[in-house]
Amino acid sequence: MKLLRSLHLYLGCIFAPMLILMSVSGIWQTFGLQNGPKGQPPSLLAYLSTIHTSWGMKSGSWTSPAMKFFVVLTALSFLLTLLLGIIMAFRYGRGKIVILSLLTGIAVPVSLVLLRR
Repeated sequence: MKLLRSLHLYLGCIFAPMLILMSVSGIWQTFGLQNGPKGQPPSLLAYLSTIHTSWGMKSGSWTSPAMKFFVVLTALSFLLTLLLGIIMAFRYGRGKIVILSLLTGIAVPVSLVLLRR
């Protein structure tokens, strides 16, 4: 268990900056904030969004094959740290509360999607 906690800690620290960027760029893209006024040069948010979306811009993109690889590595690390976190939650938490929390985390977004229909 000590190895899992250490792995969770260090992977989280390595990939936290990229996960923050991806999360924040997802937020501003959800609300369309990366699009600046028409006729204006692309905003910093638009450039940062090219990392998240891999969409090129007339003036270029910050995405490269190495960056795409790092993004995939970040996503895989995120999944691994989530799984490690769930394992540790069962190990150190109260099992029924952990199960209820996980089910809530599934039920809320599913309910929101179904309510939209």
